Amino acid sequence: MKLHKLPFLIVTISIALLLILGNMAPFFSPQLFWPLAFFGLAFPFVFVLNFFVLVFWLIRKHKNAYIALAAFVFSMWNVPSFIQLNSKDVPVVEAHKKLNIVSFNTHYMGAYDYNGGDSGFFFRMLDTLQPDIICLQEFANLGGNYEKPMFKRFFKQYKDFFNVNADAINKTFPTGYGVCIFSKYPIVNKGYLELENQNSNLTVFADVLVGKDTIRVINTHLKSIVFDKEDYKTYAELQEAEDSPESYKLKRILFKLKYAFQYRSKQADKIREKLNKSPYKVILCGDFNDSPTSYAYHTIRGNMKDAFKESGYGMSRTYIGKMPSFRIDYILHDPSWESYHYKTNTLNFSDHKMISCTVLLP
Repeated sequence: MKLHKLPFLIVTISIALLLILGNMAPFFSPQLFWPLAFFGLAFPFVFVLNFFVLVFWLIRKHKNAYIALAAFVFSMWNVPSFIQLNSKDVPVVEAHKKLNIVSFNTHYMGAYDYNGGDSGFFFRMLDTLQPDIICLQEFANLGGNYEKPMFKRFFKQYKDFFNVNADAINKTFPTGYGVCIFSKYPIVNKGYLELENQNSNLTVFADVLVGKDTIRVINTHLKSIVFDKEDYKTYAELQEAEDSPESYKLKRILFKLKYAFQYRSKQADKIREKLNKSPYKVILCGDFNDSPTSYAYHTIRGNMKDAFKESGYGMSRTYIGKMPSFRIDYILHDPSWESYHYKTNTLNFSDHKMISCTVLLP
């Protein structure tokens, strides 16, 4: 091997190793070894880099292509979580045999930083989707601005729906409607599934009676990273400046990421423990604040089906805020059911997309 080819070989091996580490992230709790979580977060970017490296060596018909190809093949099992070509229309069935599901982090319906626009689009979309189950995160907290027209209109439109929220379960927790479930069908039981942080990100459930069957609907909001304006400024500096910003700013961002990874892993473990004991089949919705190559997603999903993988199309990016991300909002359901018509919709008052699908019951 000639000396000038050595740097290219080192880059090839390094990218392949990073990709392999990203594939391993879902299987190791950040509480035990948190650095792997960063590789899982970077998986889509590293996968693309590895692909270009593979093409580079294939064009040159060089044996180093085998290194990139091995990493590429090893990673293929993760690709369907990011890209799908599996759109499926809902078959014609009786109304009680299907559930239209909507999950949405509403960002408090834009109550605090909405810049205007056609808010009526949200309600037109709901009219089109005709949801039977609505799971909302960051909806309306105690002391929130209920006088905003969007809140008033939502409560009026769905006044006949049964609902579950933290206040309805325990009046002592100041969490209000932040994480809530609205159901067209009667709710026969409700409670917390996970309560690592009673005042913020938590998980609630509702046992919903559909015909003669009871279904457990779970709505979760896993720990947010909680970036502030200074963190977003640091990220902007990283993109624009030639020189690196002060190291303490980077350390602060890394610390927040590490803390959130570990916190979400604790929530995921608790949720999985309760899922294993569920007396009913489950539909689970929520904002995981984590990618499909994360421990949190892998642990919670278990053998459940992912609606995006079942009937999604394209690349489902659900977070549209200032930081780069892919899919962090999910609809999961019992493996014995089928789901169809997975869709995302962008609303101009939230930093998340609304996601929806139809689940067919046997």
